[in-house]
Amino acid sequence: MAVNVRSRTGTRERIHDAGLTLFNERGYTGTTVRELADAVDLTPGAIYNHYPSKESLLFAIIDRVHDEADTILSETLRGVGNDPVAQLEALASAFTGFHIARPRETRVANRDYIYLPARERESVVRRRRRVRALFVEVLRDGERRGHFCFAELGSEDAVQAASMAILNMVVLVAEWFDPARSRSAAETAALHGRLALRIARSGR
Repeated sequence: MAVNVRSRTGTRERIHDAGLTLFNERGYTGTTVRELADAVDLTPGAIYNHYPSKESLLFAIIDRVHDEADTILSETLRGVGNDPVAQLEALASAFTGFHIARPRETRVANRDYIYLPARERESVVRRRRRVRALFVEVLRDGERRGHFCFAELGSEDAVQAASMAILNMVVLVAEWFDPARSRSAAETAALHGRLALRIARSGR
């Protein structure tokens, strides 16, 4: 029985990785179940023994990415203490590094979650909102302590806009980062941490 469980788990992981590869290269809507089956030498019916639908495979991929992201962010916060300046720089740097290290996963998660069924899509949206709320909380804490300044921007939602600017900067790194360029992944991540601070300290 243990061998069969391991075999089933191994097959499920092969389907997961094939889906990730194909969704990344062709997009979710551009990938058929037949193509998934061919990629892992199975029949379409055998695919359904592991995932009841193509949508369920997409959700499994995206849900895992968000699990990993949540772990990275929570571990980062635990490691830097209560200083919002250190928190913002560390969070932006770590999240950048996460996107650089997992370009396929983050690209599929950030682009294709809109194709999930309503219930699963809303679950993902709630998780994404929690990430943004984390950055907003750090920015507001930094403003209360006098480290960051948003009032001078003349907008009531400047903190929200700043959080989105930082997150968009971080997320899009997966689209352009090239390991063959002179700046390494670590240097790029560190730079994005400093850029996040520059956004938060606008005008100071």
